[in-house]
Amino acid sequence: MSDIFREVDEEVRRDKANELWKKHGPKFIAAAVLFIAGVAGWQFWQAQQFKERATLGAAYEAAIAQANGDKPEAQAALTALSQGKTGTYPVLARFRLASELAASAKDAPALANAVSAFDALANDTASPAEWRDLARLRAGLLLVDTAPFAEVEKRLSPLISGTATFRHSAREGLALSAWKHGESAKALDAVQAIILDADTPQGLRQRAELLLAVIRSGPIKR
Repeated sequence: MSDIFREVDEEVRRDKANELWKKHGPKFIAAAVLFIAGVAGWQFWQAQQFKERATLGAAYEAAIAQANGDKPEAQAALTALSQGKTGTYPVLARFRLASELAASAKDAPALANAVSAFDALANDTASPAEWRDLARLRAGLLLVDTAPFAEVEKRLSPLISGTATFRHSAREGLALSAWKHGESAKALDAVQAIILDADTPQGLRQRAELLLAVIRSGPIKR
């Protein structure tokens, strides 16, 4: 008797399964096709992205090799790379171009161009925060010898907080600029922050101790 009930139960389940398949089978098939197409599309996109990054990487390495060899075509190659809208290599190319401007600057307008290039990188919200901070640091340090203290302070002050990556160099730049412009109290604050920071590199600490002695000896006589 139990076998009859079991057979009836199985028949009912088969009928329900057939009914369910007739009603929803096409939807299941469509969903499966869409899923497979999505996976294939994602894999294709990843492969294209990898290929593009590899191409840009090779182009960047070639441009850097040309720049290191002082080849005239390096500028054009880096400029072309810098115009990319996404990815790491366009930003790296812009950093290198800004560095080239800074290294070749012989007058105030040329130096201003280099500072502007680094300022643009610092204000690029699409770049990682640490890269933007590095650009601020480079711009601030370029101005230490020539610009008013306020210009240097505007760029370097955001970088000197407790554990900021570039705090040591930023503090040194602030101290030098403040000392050059007669801002003794601010120079002293920056130097003392360098000396009291346990993570300050030894060479920088020694320079800070020397600058501290100079600051305490009195203002620059002009």
